[in-house]
Order: sequence, then C-alpha cells, then structure tokens
Amino acid sequence: MRAKLVYILEDDPDIREIVAFILTEAGYNIKEYGTAALFNEAILAHLPDIIILDILLPDGNGLDICKQLQGNEVTSAIPVLMMSANKTKRDIEESGCNADFISKPFDIDHFRQRVDLIA
Repeated sequence: MRAKLVYILEDDPDIREIVAFILTEAGYNIKEYGTAALFNEAILAHLPDIIILDILLPDGNGLDICKQLQGNEVTSAIPVLMMSANKTKRDIEESGCNADFISKPFDIDHFRQRVDLIA
C-alpha cells in the first residue's frame, strides 16, 4: 500500500517544517507550499489524498481556497484540515467550508490523530 500524499499550505516555515516532520514520521508523503500561488499550481498537476490549510496566507485566504476546492468536481472529495491560531471551528462552518479544524498551537499527538482519522 502506498503512503498517502499530504499537501501542506502554511506560510510560516517553522510550523510547515514541524507539520511536515510529524507527518513524515507517521509515514505520509509530504509536499509543502508557502503560498497559495504555489499550492494552486501543484494541485493542478497532481491530486493529494489530504490537504492541510492555514487560513491566513500572504497571498490568499485558506477559507476561500477550501471553498474553491470543494466546489470543484476534481478536488471536492479531498479531505481538508484547516489550521488557525485566530479562527474557530464555528468560523470555518460559517464560511461555508466543510472541513475539519485544529487550532494552533496544537498537541502533536492530537494533530496526528486528526490527520489519521480524515486521511
């Protein structure tokens, strides 16, 4: 069985590195993106098994990206885990984005469990 591919869209390089390390250690294949532009290019080329999205990005909004993914027939079935230090699960739901949510900072074990559950 092949390892699941996870796309991480997180502008903070430290958080992106930690998330990538946690998931690599758990056996996932990881692709990291620091901007919405790079992420959008990549998703057109190859579809991941799960997407982890930060909400506040320098060149976009994770909530808008989530809604675009879910509104696209090609990407609508890909599970999304939203991360934010400034938003809540209610904010995610009210935005119209149907995604799981974890607040930052997060417990490493809890984060892994959430990814394992939705991947």
